[in-house]
Amino acid sequence: MSTAMSTATTEPSASPLVTSRRERSLRDLTAEQRRSQISDGHRLIRAVRARPFQLYSARRHATRAVTVDAEEWLAAVMPALRAAVSRTASARLDTALARARKRMDEYGVRRVGSAEAVAEALSDGKWFRTQRAHMGRAGLRDRVAQALRHGEPVELLFPVFSRKPFSPVKNRGVAPDTAELHSLARCAALAHTVAALSPTGCRFTVLADGRKYNRACGTPGPVVAAYQDTLRRWVADLGADAVLRVVDYEGWVAGGLGAADLRTREEYYRRRAAELADRYGRLFSPHAPRESLERLVGTADTHDAHSPHSTPAPRTTHDPAGTGGQLAHTFWSIATSVHYTALGTGHRDLPDGPCYSDAYQEAYALYVAHLGRPLTGPDTGGPLPATPYGRTAADPDLHLALREEAWEAACRYVAISLTDRDLNLVRETAPRAVKLTIHGKPGELHFTTAASRDANMTAQHSTGGYALRDGRVRPTFRYRIEREAAGETPVLLHGAAGRGGDEPHHLPLARLERMQQPIAYVDDPAPLLDGTFPRLLEDLEI
Repeated sequence: MSTAMSTATTEPSASPLVTSRRERSLRDLTAEQRRSQISDGHRLIRAVRARPFQLYSARRHATRAVTVDAEEWLAAVMPALRAAVSRTASARLDTALARARKRMDEYGVRRVGSAEAVAEALSDGKWFRTQRAHMGRAGLRDRVAQALRHGEPVELLFPVFSRKPFSPVKNRGVAPDTAELHSLARCAALAHTVAALSPTGCRFTVLADGRKYNRACGTPGPVVAAYQDTLRRWVADLGADAVLRVVDYEGWVAGGLGAADLRTREEYYRRRAAELADRYGRLFSPHAPRESLERLVGTADTHDAHSPHSTPAPRTTHDPAGTGGQLAHTFWSIATSVHYTALGTGHRDLPDGPCYSDAYQEAYALYVAHLGRPLTGPDTGGPLPATPYGRTAADPDLHLALREEAWEAACRYVAISLTDRDLNLVRETAPRAVKLTIHGKPGELHFTTAASRDANMTAQHSTGGYALRDGRVRPTFRYRIEREAAGETPVLLHGAAGRGGDEPHHLPLARLERMQQPIAYVDDPAPLLDGTFPRLLEDLEI
């Protein structure tokens, strides 16, 4: 483990920023709100373990793929999505007004006002899975009413869309694809609905947090920047830039803090990361991660684990929701998102060429499939199997190094997440905003970026596609390995790369084309081949 991760930093006193904001955080936020949360990665790990070598090789990918003209794709998909956004917003607006009238007693009013109507839109089961215990309708109405009284737009803040990680089991490239496009369309429909119900309009801000979590995952900066740029271009193509914007989270935070407070935040984060590595690192074993992480679950420090002061000797007690449990959960999830240095140069860091070599993706799949397996002792089950590209990927020392990287990344991820929650940055920066989240928690609205059948999937950690076999188009969100194990067809683009520099709306597709990354996968290529795909899009739902 690196020195930076294993040595805690001490300071004689905390800065005013840390002291004042943390005191308000402890007063205003529940313990559940201050927890670090990350999407569950266990299902993906199980999927890889069941079929580790079913990713398409470069040759198989080329022979199975269907290639379509980028201009034709734009001409078919973008108008259909804009129409779907309009239809959906209109329908949900009427639904919100009708439900608000039925719930006047719950709101304690005799006449439905704008605040009640907006609260109903923000409680719509099509978009939200918010538990009543996390945010009641009356409390949500009061939050909206504050903005209206101040003459401000109803502001929705949504930290999401970090980046597509260098993870061949999740994707075949790092550019946004159909998954991000459809998730943005859902955001646009909600923003238009709220804007129509609010006399002051709506400002839906996506806080793209790729640079925030770069501390943990290490995705190259140009990849994150290109990802965010594509999202902004697609918002404009959807005709939603008046109500929906994508901003870089770190830039947004910097605008609210200033240079001195940013330095204090960074110092606080480094202390938190060092404390986590020091206190829990001795309990983690890369030789047997499953067993050691099981021991970690439920352990928490008996002193204040959020202390910005010096690090005392570690003492632990059982705590089912403790920091140890957060670290264990984060390890299994972040293991398929880290930009691993130990895997060498089997991929391109910049989005201007094919992303993964066959050897790289096979080594990656082997690592994930055997992530929970002991590497020493009587329960190893024998040597790791060789991949079709040789025994290098089966070297136990490589697996140990990758597991160490995943553990250190988990410590950094939890540290930065806890830092910004300890300092209550989002609420302090925008006190009247309504915060959306992909992980339900008190005081925040659990917004689903995919339709109900894929509601637990997020665009950045999946690959987008369409189900076409039933004679209609249904957007789907799946891991790449699930799609290719099922024999789905990649849809590649051509013709965009030559136009990308001259016509900005082609640039997102040109990025996909250069990497030979599919814009989507389909379960039946026939509608693309016989020209019926545009007609099927007429009834597209988001």
